[in-house]
Amino acid sequence: MANKWMRASYGEPLRKWLKEQDIKQIIDFGDLPVFESATTYPCIFISSRSKILSPFIEVVNVKTLKFETELQDYVDEHTQTLSKELLDDGGWNLAGEAEHLLLKKLQSKGVPLGEYVKGKIYYGIKTGLNEAFVIDEETKKRLIKEDKKSAAIIKPFLAGRDIKRYQQPKSDKYLIFTRRGIDIDNYPAILTYLSQFKTQLQPKPKDYKGKTWKGRKPGSYKWFEMQDAVDYYEEFEKPKIIIPAIVKSASYTFDETGFYSNDKTSIISLNDKYLLGILNATACDYFIKSIAATKQNGYFEYKPMYVVQLPIPTASNTQKKEIEKLVDHVLNLNKQKAAANVPGVIEQIDNQIAHADEKINELVYQLYELTEQEIKIIES
Repeated sequence: MANKWMRASYGEPLRKWLKEQDIKQIIDFGDLPVFESATTYPCIFISSRSKILSPFIEVVNVKTLKFETELQDYVDEHTQTLSKELLDDGGWNLAGEAEHLLLKKLQSKGVPLGEYVKGKIYYGIKTGLNEAFVIDEETKKRLIKEDKKSAAIIKPFLAGRDIKRYQQPKSDKYLIFTRRGIDIDNYPAILTYLSQFKTQLQPKPKDYKGKTWKGRKPGSYKWFEMQDAVDYYEEFEKPKIIIPAIVKSASYTFDETGFYSNDKTSIISLNDKYLLGILNATACDYFIKSIAATKQNGYFEYKPMYVVQLPIPTASNTQKKEIEKLVDHVLNLNKQKAAANVPGVIEQIDNQIAHADEKINELVYQLYELTEQEIKIIES
């Protein structure tokens, strides 16, 4: 069967029910390409109808398909016993007991990110038709030349792939931001430009009976408006942390230049370099990878539903300032690296970044009060 139910939010009712059944073994293949012709996330799930329930489950996390002999031998060698009590209804992690105890400790040393930011985490913008609303530099200049007022609703725009860890975002794309309630007649050049996409932009009528609809999904928006309301659009103008939705490891960065970003990102509208350091630290990344849904080729979903659960440790003013100073240093080093074009200089900057990163990790480990053994678990 597929393994998505173990971590996805829609799987919670199933997880609760299964904990009351006699589960014998779960063999999880993660994102390994078990079937060459299809992208699947399979696991082998073995249970019985026995009324005598064992409090333990045998679990195996398969890391390779290149078995020396056969799967059964690999399973026999890598089986761990896991207590059902350690399986959280919010999402199952099939790690061993030591890892589960470590996750519990991380949680106990901080507050959930959603609470820390007081709900100030927002989804990126979904236009409904990027072909119409996302434009290049040349089109931007032409629209402004035709009507200077166009500049007011053309915003610098980022995709998830533009977000790099601790790096100043950059993009050559722009967003025509026609939010709900806009008086489009005030922007004639924009109206003329969008008109060429009018058929594809039309919202589907609720009473539409046809089989195919060439426009966008049903909604209360007008054809020239964004598909989503984006009532929080002003948050994009503020200093903020930007989070790409699907990456292999922590790739949070900071922006204070007013970039808007697409639906493959989310933002935290706080000017908080301490928080940025915590999120990019190895300990926090270990935690999110234990709860987030996986994607193929080693990618994880860094979506708000998972990010809000990250435990943000409490720190003194001195500790916060020390981490903030190091984060500022890394941000500045990355700016220098972007401007450098000499290999030797770039290598030197990379070494400085790695050193500062290591110092941040050490400070964050101290905030979580981790032992040497717990740090080894995280770093392995």
